[in-house]
Amino acid sequence: MKTIVAFVLYVLLLVGTISCSQPQDTNTILVLATADHFGLYTGEILKTEGFNDFVMDSITEQTTLNYLKGFDIVILAHTELTAYQRQTLTQYIEEGGNLIAFRPDKKLQKVFGLKEIAATIRSSYLAIIGQNGMGRGLTRESLQFHGEADEYDLAGAKEIARLYSSSETLTGMPAVAFNNFGEGHAMAFTYNLPESIVYTRQGNPESAGKEKDGILGLRGMDLFTHGFVDPTKNTLNQADEQMRLLTHGIEQMSQHTKPIPRFWYFPDSLKCVVTLNNDGEDSKEEEFLAQFDDVEQHGAAMTLYVKEPEYISADRISTWMKRGFEISGHPNDTRQAAKPDWRTMDSVYTDIEERLKKLYSISSMKTITNHWFVWVGNNADGSPNFAAQAKIEEHHGIGLDCNYAHYDNGSDQGHFLGEMGLNQGNYTGSGLTMKFANGDGSIINVYQQLNNVYDQQYMEHKDQDGYFNAFKGLMDRSIHDEAYSTISVKAHNNEYFFSKIPLMKMLDYAKANNIPVWTELSWLEFLQAKGEASFDDIGWNGDRLMFLIHSKVSFERNLACLIPYRYNDLNVTDVLLNGTKTNYTVVRIKGSEYARILVKPGSDHKVQVSFSKIEIN
Repeated sequence: MKTIVAFVLYVLLLVGTISCSQPQDTNTILVLATADHFGLYTGEILKTEGFNDFVMDSITEQTTLNYLKGFDIVILAHTELTAYQRQTLTQYIEEGGNLIAFRPDKKLQKVFGLKEIAATIRSSYLAIIGQNGMGRGLTRESLQFHGEADEYDLAGAKEIARLYSSSETLTGMPAVAFNNFGEGHAMAFTYNLPESIVYTRQGNPESAGKEKDGILGLRGMDLFTHGFVDPTKNTLNQADEQMRLLTHGIEQMSQHTKPIPRFWYFPDSLKCVVTLNNDGEDSKEEEFLAQFDDVEQHGAAMTLYVKEPEYISADRISTWMKRGFEISGHPNDTRQAAKPDWRTMDSVYTDIEERLKKLYSISSMKTITNHWFVWVGNNADGSPNFAAQAKIEEHHGIGLDCNYAHYDNGSDQGHFLGEMGLNQGNYTGSGLTMKFANGDGSIINVYQQLNNVYDQQYMEHKDQDGYFNAFKGLMDRSIHDEAYSTISVKAHNNEYFFSKIPLMKMLDYAKANNIPVWTELSWLEFLQAKGEASFDDIGWNGDRLMFLIHSKVSFERNLACLIPYRYNDLNVTDVLLNGTKTNYTVVRIKGSEYARILVKPGSDHKVQVSFSKIEIN
């Protein structure tokens, strides 16, 4: 009998029904962070970069070595450590762990191969170095950061990025360093990356609630005045480049553990998405018809933000919505534009909500643009908060805000948001749509969408070519130069006399490049589907990667899953999706190669990836 059982097991092993080397399921990333110093925004960065398998926790006196060892990589937000915490983290790395830290406590300087200089540099520049390794595929130009960076000398670490005291003046000190320590590895950002990303995207918190640009009305753009943004860097998407350096660090450390899958920024194989919105102020129903027909005939969709619901019939609104257009409100708080307050803005939102519900049966607004982009910069108690407006919107169930726009005409600081036309770029340092961070460091469940192609900026200059070229430049850089961007176009209906010709050129250009033009709501729905999806049970046995994709939120297009194509001396040879062999595409993104597979959101999927040794001829 024993002989028969042994023979059966032997046959099963030969045919691969069972394996004596099953993949080991371990957690991938642990983030040790609190709201302090915007540590929680680390999770938003990871989600944006597609690393949807991580655990958020805080480091305490109860954080044990065994707990840390349950993760492939630990990311430590900026925090002051106790002697016990320093010892625990040091031992974790020494015994084979992988640690990434943002502006780490100087008690860990030996772990990172650094030597303290006891000085800091504030809100300056850094530059990524090296054509290979973690710097591969990333810009060599200097990039702004905000906040403080600690100054160190290298003491055994490898320099990944360097600090600059100005855009062109090198300090000789590291901005990012990598070190082998014991059996493990440690990577230090000498500045606080999440804090810098928040400030770069959202502006200067010290300018909250203050008139700064000399243009009537408080707007999000006031937060970028007085040199806070270096407009010569706008085409680089400099905040995004720094997030991708973190991605490269995670992938470098995963070489010692297991390959880590991630989701792509856009659906399917797209390198860009366009959204179109229309501030429907001061226009009657019949005045909208031509623009809606023109947009629809180009295979595009549009969001209409209605300021005066009484001007448009319910039947017309219903027809437009059935044709795939989004209808939302255009709150008008311009009567107190010079000094908007929380209470009044909140009541303005309530009023437009009630009117939309009464006249159109629209139960809630999901995306928003305020008339004049009016931006509240103080909390309900009057304390300054550069994200107060986003908090009001979260309270009203808004999911995506379009109030940051490229508009600086008439400013006493000239075009402080940067160049117009082909080289306009993104003054927020980012082409990606991410959630707001509150002033206290918590996450606001509202996405920040930059209106980066704004008709009025160009209409006031009578520059139709510039309006189109701003769009073309963003799209070309996104498709061809890896400056990936969501392009949000605003085309007022009452300025359609100006915008029609360049807008039709934009829609034709997008279609020629197979880039869809969506409503803001459609883009929000994709972001929600991507953000909700997760990886689970990631296992690796040395040549086979297995994981589950959990997804409950449906969307009409696919999520793109990126699997490292090369892993040490192996490369992907075969992918099974739900037990069936599936096609994959090898793509190169920012210097890294991935096997890309497409999965339908709203369903769970089982993925198995086989690797084999790279054949060198």
